[in-house]
Amino acid sequence: MTAEQRHFAIAVLGIAILTAMDAIAKALADDYGTFQIVFMRFAVAFVWLVAFIPWTRPAWPRRERMPAHLLRACLAIVTNATFFYALGRLPFAEVFALTYTGPIFVALFGALLLKEKVRWPTAVAIACGFAGVLVIGSGGTGLGDGDKPVEWLALACAVGSPVTYALSIVLLRSQTAHEGVTTILIVQSALIPLLLLPFFGATFRVPVASDLPLIAGLGLLAALGLSAFSYAISKLPAAQVAVADYSGLLWAALIGWFVFAEMPRPALAVGAALILVGSATMLFARKKADVAEPKPQ
Repeated sequence: MTAEQRHFAIAVLGIAILTAMDAIAKALADDYGTFQIVFMRFAVAFVWLVAFIPWTRPAWPRRERMPAHLLRACLAIVTNATFFYALGRLPFAEVFALTYTGPIFVALFGALLLKEKVRWPTAVAIACGFAGVLVIGSGGTGLGDGDKPVEWLALACAVGSPVTYALSIVLLRSQTAHEGVTTILIVQSALIPLLLLPFFGATFRVPVASDLPLIAGLGLLAALGLSAFSYAISKLPAAQVAVADYSGLLWAALIGWFVFAEMPRPALAVGAALILVGSATMLFARKKADVAEPKPQ
């Protein structure tokens, strides 16, 4: 196995671990508020990451990098809050399928806000992405069986979370050029609970004893999954990171089926296929453009 293949396998493993962590977040959604679940995820992950310090031996964070840490912590709060809100109200695999519209919406915003020229691959990607969202949302997504009305706020959160997620991944790739992965994760896991404290005050619920193993697992899987995936993306090109990220849909479908008894709808398969075609078109066009771009002499 080459180094690149090993890093790709680590990325896929990291996504599998994080998908399992998301399943725990969904299981807790009936009893705890969204911001509290995000708080518990990062607060408990911080405890685990600190416990691993004798083995990981991270460097002290650099003061001049704190603005980047703060920005990424804010992005992580928005990403996780919107994603967990959607998870608590929509079928597991369908939320994951909707999150893969991220690159498509970035292209759309570029066309609308930055007046970027829309080439045919971009137009195809945007059309496929919107069609996929409409297909998945058709007939209701309350229980995945079309019997309940569409939860539009949850649907919007599922579609919106990958935008801030993509921004945070770009920032993480930039940060790893200056600091180690473990240092970045420890600082982020310390900042996010502090930033969240004002948001849930009176709505905070003291966890019951039966939920403590789930909450401990939530933080442990977050620490392990983020460590593996963050290490891999610091070594892999963006296109391979995206492909590894797509493996989450497979894990989500299996977990949704076996853990939450959510039988995948035909609309999910069609909608997910449209979204993946759109995202793949974007990746292919970007890679082709990179190859065609003349190198500076």
